[in-house]
Amino acid sequence: MELFIKDNKYFINNVLSSFFNKEEIKEFSQKEINYKRVSSGKNTIRSTEKRQINLEIGNGYLLNLQVDLLLTYAQSRLNKNKLIELLFLLGRYAITSGEFNTAVYIYEKIINETGGDSSLLNLSASAQLALGEIYNRIAAWQLSNAHIKKAYASFKKLNDIRGCSNCLNMLGTFYGERGEIIKAKKYFEQSLALLEKINDQTIKSKIEINLGIINNILGSFEAALSYYRRALLYFEKIKDLNRIAEIRHNMGMLYTKKNDLKTAVKEFDVSISYAMQSGNVPSLGLAYLSKAYIYTLQNDFYLAGAFADKAMEISNKTNDKLSVADIYKTKGIIERKLRKYDLSESCLLTSLRLNRELKNELNEAETSLEIGRLYKETGRVEESKTYFNNALKYYKKIKANNELKEISRESSNNS
Repeated sequence: MELFIKDNKYFINNVLSSFFNKEEIKEFSQKEINYKRVSSGKNTIRSTEKRQINLEIGNGYLLNLQVDLLLTYAQSRLNKNKLIELLFLLGRYAITSGEFNTAVYIYEKIINETGGDSSLLNLSASAQLALGEIYNRIAAWQLSNAHIKKAYASFKKLNDIRGCSNCLNMLGTFYGERGEIIKAKKYFEQSLALLEKINDQTIKSKIEINLGIINNILGSFEAALSYYRRALLYFEKIKDLNRIAEIRHNMGMLYTKKNDLKTAVKEFDVSISYAMQSGNVPSLGLAYLSKAYIYTLQNDFYLAGAFADKAMEISNKTNDKLSVADIYKTKGIIERKLRKYDLSESCLLTSLRLNRELKNELNEAETSLEIGRLYKETGRVEESKTYFNNALKYYKKIKANNELKEISRESSNNS
């Protein structure tokens, strides 16, 4: 059984080399609490799927421990600017590792360190934006929105175009995660328009990824693929493994919607490979969930269940409530196909409840569609019509023609 590739101790040592000399690194290493990882024994893995399913995700408490010890050590040896630089690096690593509580602690510390110093307002705003991203990832909508808006106000005060553009892009992500596609698209386009005043390919490529997602949802597959490919070229050029993993996952989602499942699985496998290399736990969770759905469509219920369970393990670790709701939907589809209708209904209604609590209209519509299919299959015709209509109402609002045709066809064939 594999251990998660990105070892925290290895990372911390590499961080240390950027901020401390050899003698200081040795001193800190002697202070650090030693730990050992349990050996998993002989490697008997024979396939990509087995390697992925058997992957072990590192313990979060080790990162928390190392961050606490490192900051205690660093505070007496680094000046304020270098300390803040270290905090930003650790904060980004904590997000990538899916350790969001640690990340919140780090960015709040940055805000405390920079508070009241007008010369450090840009750094404080960047920390606010990072908090907005974290809370967006765990569907804490009010906190996310509040931090993004605080960041935007500060960047606007500084006339920082890059900062403002990043905030608008994050607001687009905020509304996109809630399924408010029209609002999301508006903010992405506003963010892109700001960049006409400056040349920042990194932000532009991030926005292109998001516009690709929006176009994929709306069924504009060629436009979506064009956005993804442009962004991929740039992030491959700068060797940003996290973004490459994200784009390849999104391309897999596109091919899934086009029903090209073989290509979709290839894209998800590439995404997982890059996510393993970069230690990107949230990206792993999304790719595992997507593979679970693919195997559900292919009626490979063993692999579908295994990947769904692994996705649930990761999503619980990262507190990704939206993915948890999506996993219940996938499990509901599996049970329906196995004709375990009571269990299917329980999973799908749980998914629906969670999505309504999280105010995610897109996921609510997707789950409503699956409940409609379940009730149609079990002869509960009037109830199925109600859920088909709930899904239709949303897809009409965002003008997703492919979904509208499919649902209309299924509901009209109700009997």
